[in-house]
Amino acid sequence: MRRKVLARVALAAGPLFAAGFASPAMANIELQLCSGACSPIFIGAGGAVSTPAGLVVGAWSINLTNGLSSGPGISALDLSSINATASGAAAPLIINLSDNGFTTPNSLWTMEISAHTVSGSGTATYSAFTDANALFDHTIPIGTLGPLAAPPGFDNSGTFSATPSTNPYELTEVVTLTAGASGVQWSSDSSIRPAPEPASLTLLASALLGLGWLGRRRGRQV
Repeated sequence: MRRKVLARVALAAGPLFAAGFASPAMANIELQLCSGACSPIFIGAGGAVSTPAGLVVGAWSINLTNGLSSGPGISALDLSSINATASGAAAPLIINLSDNGFTTPNSLWTMEISAHTVSGSGTATYSAFTDANALFDHTIPIGTLGPLAAPPGFDNSGTFSATPSTNPYELTEVVTLTAGASGVQWSSDSSIRPAPEPASLTLLASALLGLGWLGRRRGRQV
């Protein structure tokens, strides 16, 4: 009897846990930073891309900006920037991360941003987009968080509804950083991923209830 219960729980929870072990994206993830003028487009491989150390874009000096993709089986991107520094006269810094070839259908998204100022003040705005597999395309907005002001920092998240127009499709993250009158030094991390669908939550709840019931039964038998 115990084996049957465990088997049912494993079957219910299996698809949820297996989703975390998808293969890397087959497409080349791309990254570009702009402030007045734009940097070259940096092309990554194996689902990762980074800027060279000490990149200068307009009046901004960036220690490191890094992008990660979990595709094609998981539609998720993560964008982080460490110590982006500018004077008060700087134009906004716009950081663009894009990957395509995502194949898992999805229409509900979770967006998160965590950012703080090392010094100075400014605002951060995070937006995400999708489209028919064209890199850096903004045709279908997914959602926007901000503008959010700092110092010292903040964490913000939201759930948004948007459906790609084709399969496969692309995802683009855009983070815009501004500098206050006294300048700023920003560090930030943002991500987009599929939000749990109600059916998935039901499966997970059923699995946890099954494990709880089994644990109580075992306790009674001891």
